Amino acid sequence: MDIENDLQKFQTRNLRDLTEKDMLFLIEAYASRRKDYNNIASIIKGDEEIICRMIDSERVFNKVMECKNRIIEISPYFLFSLLLRKSFRENRKNQKFIDIALEQLNSSDPLIPWNEKRLMDMLKDNGIANYMANMLAQFTKSFDLFKTSQSDKENTHHIVDMIEDSIKSDNKRKFYIFCHIGDYSLFLTGMLSNYIEYGVVHKQMLLDKDSYVSFGKVYYSLASETDSAKKNMLADTLSQLSECFEVFVQVLHFMNRKYFLRN
Repeated sequence: MDIENDLQKFQTRNLRDLTEKDMLFLIEAYASRRKDYNNIASIIKGDEEIICRMIDSERVFNKVMECKNRIIEISPYFLFSLLLRKSFRENRKNQKFIDIALEQLNSSDPLIPWNEKRLMDMLKDNGIANYMANMLAQFTKSFDLFKTSQSDKENTHHIVDMIEDSIKSDNKRKFYIFCHIGDYSLFLTGMLSNYIEYGVVHKQMLLDKDSYVSFGKVYYSLASETDSAKKNMLADTLSQLSECFEVFVQVLHFMNRKYFLRN
């Protein structure tokens, strides 16, 4: 697939092509009775179904959570993939989460009403989990949170400035900006909601959480309609991120609270 250089933050990384270091960690954690790790790696490399089954196992999850320096032992992408997939699975079993999600999704009178089966399919979508894992991994480098694309030399801290930039940009750059506004909004509302609340209370932020949710939904939708989204097979993923933005915010809340803030 022909992915433009600046699309690295969207989906270059995937579970089919884990780094050698991540792959060996995964195999060692999963295949506890075997020691021929390199041989196993050569057999399963590129087999997404097998790798997903391994990364979703409790053995691998427990091994990761036992690591005091897990950011050193595995890549941020591997860590976020594992924890996001775990969070999606946990919430698929949570009837309260499902009921609230369906109420949120249907509150805006969608053209096609949401039901439990449709919600479950969305929560099982590997493309969405992969996109979100790449986004979170990218934002572990804090300076990337404020850059529309990797080639930008200056930081942009406010959505209104990003929108102004999009108005005067060509179609290719518009796509990057639209995606970045969606990513930025999802990251803030999902991972840093307390930061938003603090900023609003102390008048250090112009926008509240609801405003970020609205911007995220709108700009993911705009991104999904671009030629770049279609070319890089992201149109459906971006459309779902827009339509179900509030649900993904809750998944990130769950992951952050249960796996990062529990200590």
